[in-house]
Amino acid sequence: MPQFDFNQALPQLLWLILVFALLYIIVRGMLPKVQRVVENRKERIAADLREAEAARDAAEAATSGGSTALAGARSQSLAVTGKARDEAAAATARRLADVDASLKTEAEAAAKRLAEVRASVLAELEVVATEATVDLVHRVAGVSVSNDEAGMAVQKVAA
Repeated sequence: MPQFDFNQALPQLLWLILVFALLYIIVRGMLPKVQRVVENRKERIAADLREAEAARDAAEAATSGGSTALAGARSQSLAVTGKARDEAAAATARRLADVDASLKTEAEAAAKRLAEVRASVLAELEVVATEATVDLVHRVAGVSVSNDEAGMAVQKVAA
């Protein structure tokens, strides 16, 4: 085995040093480029994170502003609907009062007409009862009674 042959150890050691030196030079030349790429990537990630945080803050501000605007609009709409409801209730109350007064007037007029009709019917009923009494007394008793006497008898019975 050549590894155990000490006659060939010096050239192997020389090649080892040469290969490691060459690798060291290559890696040393590439290392700044790799470090720059890593640093650029870190900076880009940090900038993206700052930008995302700023966007999140702006979204939260917009959301809270929208919530405030929504609450204001809601309270304003409640005030407007409350005012409209109150106005409608007042208008309905006025209309009901007008209708109630109108119905009361009509009821009073109807009661007056009813009293007149009742009085008229009672008067006619008295005339009919008087005539019926005269006719009945004549048929049953065979006596002739005057309309005045029969009317007085009907009034006496009706009272």
